[in-house]
Amino acid sequence: MPTLHLAPPSLSVALTASASLLAVAAGCAAPATEAPGDPAEGPYHILVTNDDGIASPGIQELADALRGIGEVTLVAPCGQRSGASMSVTLGQGKRLRHISEEDRDRGHCVEGTPADAVMLAMEAFNPEGGFDLVVSGINAGANVGDLGHMSGTVGAAMAGAYYGVPSVAASLGGDRMDFSYPAAFMARFVEELRQRPPDPGVVLSVNFPAASEEEINGVAIGRMGGSYIHFGYEEVDPEGDVRVFRPRFDPAETHPADSDTEAYMAGMITIAPLRFDWTDEDMLRQLGTWALGHRLSEPPES
Repeated sequence: MPTLHLAPPSLSVALTASASLLAVAAGCAAPATEAPGDPAEGPYHILVTNDDGIASPGIQELADALRGIGEVTLVAPCGQRSGASMSVTLGQGKRLRHISEEDRDRGHCVEGTPADAVMLAMEAFNPEGGFDLVVSGINAGANVGDLGHMSGTVGAAMAGAYYGVPSVAASLGGDRMDFSYPAAFMARFVEELRQRPPDPGVVLSVNFPAASEEEINGVAIGRMGGSYIHFGYEEVDPEGDVRVFRPRFDPAETHPADSDTEAYMAGMITIAPLRFDWTDEDMLRQLGTWALGHRLSEPPES
């Protein structure tokens, strides 16, 4: 890949039997539905970001594909920030750098986390009327199931939801990092989202298996759940009195039914709708029945 130059700081075919998992075989058209009214006139503003850094081919191919749909603003971390989730950098200023390659504008990078990039873009580049969509990716590595909680790709999309902007996180699994098909799929998906925008606070997590278009077994809509690997740490040789641990990844043998992980392992593109609001409604109702007093000298009511 050509070197990117940093300017000085500046501003498918298998269907699951589960009733709750919708699968559409690849190459088969979905049933025709009446499209909603045309989107509001004027430009469609898309903020593109990621956690792999501005030089990642995944984000550049994604941005190129989306430029045919709307006005793309690309702001991402200057370097690799995988696993950052929705963390932000506190207590220091942010440096924003313009990126060019052979006189071509490649966007801006932020010396910070993926969420930092989104939040800074909202302040520095927010168009009149605001961004219509945030798209994070395309990540090098799948983020299905429980891994989404640690993902900087998903975290950046959640930062968009924090600002009330519908957001999408896109990730590609496996070792064969060919982003051309996922980028083209995302362009078509974003066109659909322009006609049917999600509610504010919704994040759609899209994951692509390591397969060509012909090898993919369809598109599955499922809940976030399970994991295709278990992430942890193992202790290695100590360095004097210091204990040393390194990351360990173990394949998972089972996957929850109806989950995005199950469908992903079956060779399908998965789409899991997530929410910024973490509230557990069932527990909220249960806690409302408890007799919780603030005075410690008074025993709780039975």
